[in-house]
Amino acid sequence: MADLKPFLTIAQQVERLESRGMAIPDSSIADRWLRAIGYYRLSGYWYPFVDPNVDSGSGSQFVSGTTFDEIVRLYEFDRHLKTYMLSAIERVEVAIRSQVGHTLGSRGPMSHLDGDNFDPLFVGNGDHMDWLATAFGRVKRQRNKDQSLKHHFDNYAGRVPIWVLTDVLDFSDLSKLFAGMQEEDRDAIACWFGIPPTPAPETTGPRRGRGSSAARRNRRRRAAGPGSTLANLLEQLTIVRNISAHHSRLWNRTLVPIGTSSLRSVPLFDGLPAQSDKIYGTISAAAFLLQTTSPGSTWIKQLESLIDRSFLPSSIRTPLEMGFPPDWKQLPLWQHVASGVIPDSFRHP
Repeated sequence: MADLKPFLTIAQQVERLESRGMAIPDSSIADRWLRAIGYYRLSGYWYPFVDPNVDSGSGSQFVSGTTFDEIVRLYEFDRHLKTYMLSAIERVEVAIRSQVGHTLGSRGPMSHLDGDNFDPLFVGNGDHMDWLATAFGRVKRQRNKDQSLKHHFDNYAGRVPIWVLTDVLDFSDLSKLFAGMQEEDRDAIACWFGIPPTPAPETTGPRRGRGSSAARRNRRRRAAGPGSTLANLLEQLTIVRNISAHHSRLWNRTLVPIGTSSLRSVPLFDGLPAQSDKIYGTISAAAFLLQTTSPGSTWIKQLESLIDRSFLPSSIRTPLEMGFPPDWKQLPLWQHVASGVIPDSFRHP
């Protein structure tokens, strides 16, 4: 078992960084940042600057040109990026709460209790009952803190209608509820957001073996509607929301891949990769959904400005590490949404 690393004073931390090749012109500034943020948290931001080809024998070394200023600038960029992502997700989240509450509410105030209102698989594998248990737990914990819940417990024997329940659920609970809804309900909500149907996969010739796993996967892809795309996007937004809310590193993080082929059929999003496991895909999805929830929003324009301020021409790190294409500023998403002028022909195919 290896020994734990010894405790270092702030002065020793600065000395350690300098010995590994990081330029620190003003140690008093480094002292202030290390005290405010912590060596361990900042280490996640200087890790990409470690030279993989150099081993001094006593520890890793930074690539030439690494400065403490760039580490701090990267940290501050990530902090602002998380704020922007939370702002976008909040608007999407509120819209989903409204849409789910309205759609299920049209079948009755307590429609969430009836398995017939959900996808058979969601009910059959026990996910519906698990979701109900989680929802009831949320209600129980908040019943005396939330005025709307208290009102329903005081006046309606604790029966909470779905349009009230959707406002007290966590975003992850809401995403799971949406994913478990009937396909036509999911598709209707997704279409409200402007998500087109997922295009059928291209075929290169006749397929053999109807029972093969590849054939089954392709049949599932053909059957996937816009609601499935939205469910995947909501799952990704939930992950990014949790990362951001817990102040974890986001900017270059590898995420669960999300399919974006449906969005690529919209001219505005031409240039998106078929799948994205970096934050660029989530940024693009958020920008797409904001067209409906916040038309005229300057969110992506502000985000572009943040990127320009944070990644200087002299910076070692680049937006490519976030999944951005090399020509990202020339893509329709950034040309039109960032300018605030979106031709109708670019919105839908």
